[in-house]
Amino acid sequence: MTLKYPERVTASMIRVFNGNEVLLIRHSTEIQFGDSKEQLGMVVMTNPGSFEFNKSPGWKAFKNGESSEDEFKAVNTPDLTMRNIIKAIRSGYEGFSEPNGILRVYNLSNVRQSKGGKAEECHDRAKKVLAPERLYLLEDSITHSREAFLDECNRSSFVIMGFVNKVFDEKMKQIMDWSEQIIHQRVCAVDNKGRLSHPRRWITEPYLMNKAIESLQSVLKDRTNG
Repeated sequence: MTLKYPERVTASMIRVFNGNEVLLIRHSTEIQFGDSKEQLGMVVMTNPGSFEFNKSPGWKAFKNGESSEDEFKAVNTPDLTMRNIIKAIRSGYEGFSEPNGILRVYNLSNVRQSKGGKAEECHDRAKKVLAPERLYLLEDSITHSREAFLDECNRSSFVIMGFVNKVFDEKMKQIMDWSEQIIHQRVCAVDNKGRLSHPRRWITEPYLMNKAIESLQSVLKDRTNG
């Protein structure tokens, strides 16, 4: 049976405990298009939402805090947000070459929390229980350094950006400010209130999916003509 979204997702999940609460921190997340190991593009969002390694043995025990290891690495299928991004990329590439390479996924916070409004609280709890030498796991380096952000952008054909409204607002504004330097690469879907919509909305609000596709096509056209 052919999968509708065969793109492979690789990631690592770190587990920490806050009393009886299990907190999960996702990092090194990549979506593979085709078979090239070159960097295709990157996406910057708010935080990992409901991502699961559902098809990986041992995942349920890990996320429930029942296994002995505190890191889980696996290859999985895309979640809803990733599928929306994949659809936008596939559609945006129509008329150009097939997307082939690695899409790197970055977040303002790496702490998994499906309810966007609670993401900052969850992030703060994880920060309190992580050992100082492991605090780097909470946030990708591109969110701390303008140079690191622009270097990663320069390795990408396009940079997709979309955020949950009023969550990690200062960090989001900082990233948006930096992204003015790569405006010719930036792909986004601006909603009717002038916000960069999170990709999770692109299916329930089709006009945003259309905007994302048009934005990507514009970036690819500029690269082709350049």
